[in-house]
Amino acid sequence: MNAVYYFSGSGNSRRVAEALAQALGVVAQDITLGGVSGEEQVAAVVFPVYCQNIPKNVVRFLKTLRAPYAVLIATFGRISFGNVICEAEALTDATVIAAACVPMGHSFLQEEYGFDVSLLAPLLARIQAPQPATLSASEKDAFADIFPALRSRIGMRISKAADCNRCGLCDTQCPTGAMQSGKIGASCIRCMRCVSLCPKKALRPRPRRILKRYLLRNRNRICTPIYYL
Repeated sequence: MNAVYYFSGSGNSRRVAEALAQALGVVAQDITLGGVSGEEQVAAVVFPVYCQNIPKNVVRFLKTLRAPYAVLIATFGRISFGNVICEAEALTDATVIAAACVPMGHSFLQEEYGFDVSLLAPLLARIQAPQPATLSASEKDAFADIFPALRSRIGMRISKAADCNRCGLCDTQCPTGAMQSGKIGASCIRCMRCVSLCPKKALRPRPRRILKRYLLRNRNRICTPIYYL
């Protein structure tokens, strides 16, 4: 039995997880909505990269993973994924049989970037015939671990517009509990989940000029997946 777990802010990781789950004949489980590791043989975990780091709720999940084998898939905004694969592997007792860093649209730019399902083929083949993957460390910026969530909050402002109808969806879906009636608290990690889910589009993201300039200058750097097999 296989399982696919994911955390997704803007929706990119969810798309990848759902495509993988469909290919495996299972249902992708959102770890923020009660998805927990069970008796599966292979557990695939799909997550976004934030400031070259693994989201904290994914860190907690990986520490509880009890499957014999794991597949790790990190989605990132085509700039840098840091060393997240090796860092994720160190968090779990499962044997990592495959991993990939998949470039997607950057959530801060709210850009579309096509995902080709065929890119999952190498991972699916390894799930069918498990064997330990060869993982290699990748470069991580020296400043990546210095208050990444705070840097994101400073760089990206999110304001609530007058057309908010107080539906409460952002409150219940926030992975860090940072939302209170559309107002953002200090625990926000800028995953953009509230922005992507708001039915009235009442949450308006505005990157500061220096951040937007940096993102636009670098967004086309990596356009093909990096596999670890």
